[in-house]
Amino acid sequence: VTFAKDIAPIFQQKCQECHRPDSMAPMSLLTYEESRPWARAIRARVVAREMPPWFLDKTVGIQQFINDVSLTDAEIDAIVRWVDVGAPLGNPAELPTPRQWPDGDRFRLEEELGPPDLVVRSIPFTM
Repeated sequence: VTFAKDIAPIFQQKCQECHRPDSMAPMSLLTYEESRPWARAIRARVVAREMPPWFLDKTVGIQQFINDVSLTDAEIDAIVRWVDVGAPLGNPAELPTPRQWPDGDRFRLEEELGPPDLVVRSIPFTM
């Protein structure tokens, strides 16, 4: 199990929406260099099913959701095996093409819903 072949595709599909620069998560998981230091913490969180957050009970009701970012048992097993063997990079040629992320200031549903009716801008501030 390697990052390039097995883990990067999982991270792209299930983690990077939040775990990327200028998003809500505290660290980026776009690259091996960014992900590797967090390997043990990632393992603990996915085994506990705390990450990615998905708050629906998988034993009750409808389970086929278009936006389901929860990890499958096979994806969790792959992440666990990757960490347990030392979190290797593998062959960089096997890395998937990086995803392109939209501008964070752009309304992401504009293509589906049209432009927003009102855009309210605030002055920049530092937290």
